[in-house]
Amino acid sequence: MTILEGYIAQWRNYPEDEVKVRVARPSILGPSKKLLKDYKENDLSWAEYTTRYVAEIMASPRALKQIDDIIELSKTKTVRLICYEKNPPCHRFILLDMIAEIAEESEICERRVSNEKTG
Repeated sequence: MTILEGYIAQWRNYPEDEVKVRVARPSILGPSKKLLKDYKENDLSWAEYTTRYVAEIMASPRALKQIDDIIELSKTKTVRLICYEKNPPCHRFILLDMIAEIAEESEICERRVSNEKTG
């Protein structure tokens, strides 16, 4: 599984064979307007932002489906999550961690099911 992150201004500089996924708003994987506003107006710490962002994504079946699609695609191609922020903090770094955790959990479940079928 290869999933990288990138900055939207560098889009054309990334290898052509990578699958680029724009995760900036209005993407389903972007933060809500309210969350972004709260953070930009300094009403939230990065830890609070992270907690709320993860909750938003985990509560969205569409976002979870897109994460599953990214994981599946990353098994055969390099995928790059693209956003407007040049450097951290940016939600794409949270998203990378979330995808890695979900992929690991999915792999564990697949192994468990496979072992049950053969065992």
